[in-house]
Amino acid sequence: MSKSKRWLIGLAYVATIVMFLVMIAGSLVTKTESGMGCGNSWPLCNGKWVPEYTISSMIEYMHRMITGVAGIVVAAFSLLAWWSNRGNREVKAIALFGMFFIVVESALGAAAVIKPQSSPVLALHFGFSLLAFTGVLLLTIYILQQKKANSFVRAAVAIGYRYYAWFVAFAAYGVVYLGAYVRHTGASVACPDWPLCQNGVLIPELEGLVAVHFIHRLGALILFVLVTALMVLTVKRYKNTRRDLYVASILAFVLITAQVISGGFVVLQQLHLYATLTHSAIITCLFGTLCYICVQTLKAPRVKQK
Repeated sequence: MSKSKRWLIGLAYVATIVMFLVMIAGSLVTKTESGMGCGNSWPLCNGKWVPEYTISSMIEYMHRMITGVAGIVVAAFSLLAWWSNRGNREVKAIALFGMFFIVVESALGAAAVIKPQSSPVLALHFGFSLLAFTGVLLLTIYILQQKKANSFVRAAVAIGYRYYAWFVAFAAYGVVYLGAYVRHTGASVACPDWPLCQNGVLIPELEGLVAVHFIHRLGALILFVLVTALMVLTVKRYKNTRRDLYVASILAFVLITAQVISGGFVVLQQLHLYATLTHSAIITCLFGTLCYICVQTLKAPRVKQK
């Protein structure tokens, strides 16, 4: 293995890990309500390079530092991957995708500090961070699987399966946005019981924060059904010809199951820090897995030249 290849693989791992930490740090900021820990100053913290030693300021400043490091690492990884795979349109597209959304995520985070934003806008911050992480994850998987790609893709998928996989991914993003909106509106425990909403009631009166919370639960249930159906279809049709989709669909089912259970713990544990961070971590991995499936549905076996 060449030195540049080793550097590329090393950067791939580091970029993915750092972007995952960005997601967790962002969730920590939201959970602890530390978003204004540095006041309205950006990139400084309350007008200083070294923040005051308060919990909120340290959490917010740590998030900024991790995001800054992530931006540098992701840029280096993306450019090196692009250079090492010149002429590869897939690498180019994924690299640009990841870099674009980490810039958008950073800009939106800065805007939220300088000028207070509404809950719908703040919810977009987590969504853009998720897209940035997904871009880095997909590029990392491509680099690691580059030599094995042909052995995974032994048949093209049906057009209907492709459309369904993409639909599930878009539905997952919608549920993610709803979850972020629930957190930013303070509706996380508007339904204090689980799996029922409150007092043994299946469908509560859909008013105010209760309606926001219940719609998110309903969206999560629908997503569980969609992901389960995706796994069943994949196992039934592509177990032997598309091991990439087969393994990824089973992983997606495991993750959506864990996500539903972790959501219950978030409610039952009254927003315990570890439960909340675990919930965010699982949905990050789930969305990345679904996006990997989407990208793989676009691929077909390479025709061997005579």
